[in-house]
Amino acid sequence: MIVAAIFAAVLAAAPEPTQPPAAAPLAEPSADAPVAVTTRLVPDPSHVGDLLTLEVTAAFPRGYTVNLPIGVKLEPLHLVDVVESEPEATGEGLRKSFTIRLQHFAPGTAEVPGFQLTYVDPQGAIQTIPVPPVAFTVDALLANEAEPQRKPEDPPISIEYPNTLAETIIYSVIGTLVAALLLVLLLRRFFARRRVPIEIPPIPAHMVAFEALEELERSTLLADGRVQDYYVQLTEIGKGYVERRFGVPALDRTTDEIRSELVRHPDVVAPLSAADIIGFLDHSDLVKFARMRPADDEAKDALGVVRQLVERSVPASTPEPSEPPANSPPSADSAPVADKEAS
Repeated sequence: MIVAAIFAAVLAAAPEPTQPPAAAPLAEPSADAPVAVTTRLVPDPSHVGDLLTLEVTAAFPRGYTVNLPIGVKLEPLHLVDVVESEPEATGEGLRKSFTIRLQHFAPGTAEVPGFQLTYVDPQGAIQTIPVPPVAFTVDALLANEAEPQRKPEDPPISIEYPNTLAETIIYSVIGTLVAALLLVLLLRRFFARRRVPIEIPPIPAHMVAFEALEELERSTLLADGRVQDYYVQLTEIGKGYVERRFGVPALDRTTDEIRSELVRHPDVVAPLSAADIIGFLDHSDLVKFARMRPADDEAKDALGVVRQLVERSVPASTPEPSEPPANSPPSADSAPVADKEAS
C-alpha cells in the first residue's frame, strides 16, 4: 500500500507531456486563389540554438506546379536546409510540402519572416502566393533552472611586489607600432618618387563575355544534370554583358525591372533590340523559377543565343592611320621643297 501510494504521488507530480502545435486545416483552392498555403512551426516555445522545423503545405489543382524560389531569405534566422516533397494526390487536387529547418540564437519573441511561393498555371504564366510570417518564442537556457544564481566573485589576490609586467608590455607594443608606422611612411615616400603609374586598359565587355561563355561551354553542368545552375550562370553572363556594354544596370535587377527600363529607353541597347534580351531572360526564368527542364540541345542553343547577341553588338574598332606607300607620287605640298633642293 505504501509503495502504491508513493507511485501514485510521483505520477501526479510528473509534468504532462507537451504536444506540438497542430497545423491549421488546409484550405481548399478556389477560382480566385488556386493555391492554398498552411504553415506549422515546431517546437514552440524553443530554446536558443534549437533546430526549428517550418512545414509549409500547399494545395493546388492538377495542371499547376508549385515551387520554392531559389535563395529565399529568412533573416535574422539561420537557414539550415530545405527539403521538398513530391506532389501527392488529394482527391481532385494535389498537395506538396516544403520542410524548412531553421535556427534562432536570441531569446524572446521572434518571427519567421514571410516569403513567396511561385506557381505556374496550365497556360505557363508564372505567379506568386505569399506565405505569412510565423511568430514563435525562444526561451533562454537559464529558464531550465528553478532558481538561477549569479556566480560569486573570486577573492582578491595579494601581490607583495609591484607588478610592472603589464606596463612594460603596453609600452613595448606602442613603441613597436610607432616604429612600424614611421617605417611604412618612409618606404611609401621613397617608392612614390620612383614608381611610375601604369594604366591598365579595361578589358572590353565582349571579350569578358566570350571567355565566360567558353568556360561555361566546357563545364560539366549539363552532363551532371545541374540545368538550373547552368542557366543561372548563363543569365549572369548575359546580364553582365548588357550592363558593361550598354550601361544598363542588370546584374542586381529582376527581369521585370530590366523590361521596364528597356521599354522606356529601347535605343540604349542598339544595335540589339529590347525584345531579343527580354526573350532570353523570360526563357531563363522559366528554368530557374518554374523548374522547367529543357533538353541539353535546347540549353546549348540558349548559350548560342547569348553568343550571337554579343557578336552582333561588338563595337567597331577605329582604324589607325596608315603610312603612304613608298612608290606613291609626292604631294603638292612637298613639290616646291623638292624643286628648291634641285635648284
